[in-house]
Formats: sequence, structure tokens, C-alpha cells
Amino acid sequence: MTWNHRVVRKVYEGEALFGIHEVFYDDDGIPHAVTVDPVGVVDETLEELAQTLEWMRKALGKPTLEYDDIGND
Repeated sequence: MTWNHRVVRKVYEGEALFGIHEVFYDDDGIPHAVTVDPVGVVDETLEELAQTLEWMRKALGKPTLEYDDIGND
């Protein structure tokens, strides 16, 4: 199983909200689980914090995923 940060669109009370979530993929690269809430940025060192922010920045360049399309097995 692999995962990465992705921008996910989630409809809440009729309003579309965008957030960065952790998305988990099956062996075929299909998203099968996503965090319920967007993830925060907390790490143990400044270097780790910078790396996490870089991964999140890269998520902005990928297609947005729809929360309801991810199975959450």
C-alpha cells in the first residue's frame, strides 16, 4: 500500500470544500481510503516540516479527487 497528500473536494452541508488529505492506494494505484478530515502540518523537526509542506505543495499540481469517489475500505 502507498499513500500521498492530495487535494480532495468534499461536499459538506451543500457546500464544496477543498482540503489536503492523506490518500491511500491499493496495489493497482487506485485510491481506496482517505482521511476523514484534512491533515495538519506538525512534525518533529524543521526539516521534516519542510518536507511535509513540499509534499502538500506538490499535491496542488495533481488532479483534485472527489471524497465520495474514494471507497474507504
